[in-house]
Amino acid sequence: MDLFWLNVVSAFAAFLLMALVTIGFAPHLRLGGTDANGMMGRFVALVSSLVSVRLLWWSLLRPLLGETGHMPEVSYSLSTNMVNTGFNLWACAAALAALAALHRSLPVGDRDQYNWFNAPFYPRRFTIYWRS
Repeated sequence: MDLFWLNVVSAFAAFLLMALVTIGFAPHLRLGGTDANGMMGRFVALVSSLVSVRLLWWSLLRPLLGETGHMPEVSYSLSTNMVNTGFNLWACAAALAALAALHRSLPVGDRDQYNWFNAPFYPRRFTIYWRS
């Protein structure tokens, strides 16, 4: 049972970190065009959305809906919890790498005012939009 909650907590952390990555990279992605940057932008958008949806359903909503009685309760085995927790920790590591890259992409003069977790909000505004 402890591994069940470790899975849920690690999934929640990974989901929050992936949300920060989405907020930080959304203004920089160029999804149009068939050049290398456009294709990499599509790749980043598709993979990050895939990871976020997987985290949200399999590690957060489904187990919690089972615990509250809105779905059949999920009976995870020890190995299933370990695999899911490993996936969640891997997603955390990937998101932290993306946040580090985002922080390093800030202008040198502004880097001291930001860290990995507030770099997605540079320059102190909250916007999510896609460039065409």
